[in-house]
Amino acid sequence: MKVAALFPGYGSQFVGMAKELYDDSRLVQEHFEQASNCLDINFVKLCFASSDIELARMNNAYTALFLVSSSIFDLIKQEGVEADVVAGYSCGQYSALHAAGSLSLPDGLYLLNKYVTMYEALIDKGEFGFAKVFNISSEQLEYLCKKYNKEKTPVGISIYDSPMEHVIAGDAKTVEQVCHDAVDLEGTTEIIGYELGLHSSLMDEIESSFKMYLEKVDFKDGEASLLCSSDAKKIRVGKDLQQCAISWITKPILWSQTVDKLKEYDLLIAIGPGMQLHDMLKQRYPEKQVVAVNNISDIEKLKDTLGITAKAEK
Repeated sequence: MKVAALFPGYGSQFVGMAKELYDDSRLVQEHFEQASNCLDINFVKLCFASSDIELARMNNAYTALFLVSSSIFDLIKQEGVEADVVAGYSCGQYSALHAAGSLSLPDGLYLLNKYVTMYEALIDKGEFGFAKVFNISSEQLEYLCKKYNKEKTPVGISIYDSPMEHVIAGDAKTVEQVCHDAVDLEGTTEIIGYELGLHSSLMDEIESSFKMYLEKVDFKDGEASLLCSSDAKKIRVGKDLQQCAISWITKPILWSQTVDKLKEYDLLIAIGPGMQLHDMLKQRYPEKQVVAVNNISDIEKLKDTLGITAKAEK
């Protein structure tokens, strides 16, 4: 059985995520302790006893999601679950890099913390707009963005979620113009926050600065292959994985194209908080086995699916 492990991004976080696993597993507890020491953040309080508003802050959500998703993967790996390929949506790509065996937990926390600090500083300097656009094709939306995209008022698709669902980002007024025209084409639009990212040339300044931190991190060759969300290519070599972490900043996320590459896999595991990723995968591949892993019973069901009977010590 060929197995793919996938990790959610911003928006899947919720207060109480992974609490049952934390209470049950020493491995998860150690991960939380290590993360708290790395960033001087009380992740137990943040994840289990804060508020939705506090947890949703980008500087909290990105690192907390990475910690929780990586902890769950390491726990199921300890139980004997192995993945042939991994992928992550938006910031979930860092969890995928960890699951591939390329990026350590401390390094992932360090990089995400630096990235969020730089990104929020950029957002504070400009008037950016972000919107989800539904029910028009990639080609139609690309045409509208090209129609309005100018050097001083840029706009473009930042995330290709599905053939008929996208995220656009850029100059706030220009995003509004594209949304207006999209509605004229019988599409629907929804204004969203900035947390999913610009993923465009507007991030060139951050990419240049962020490389300094990336180059300090040792990206190991992957134990599993990673589907890089910026080009939907399968990679395993450490230098390529590092480059993927760089390209994710300035290139659109090709999530729809990435998910298309899962056709050859028999079991798709959505690892991490929430059910959004699981539901999306099940909708795209109704014929496949899709399993969400958030708690102890999920892990037992996954082990049954894979025929794993011996339970490793926690």
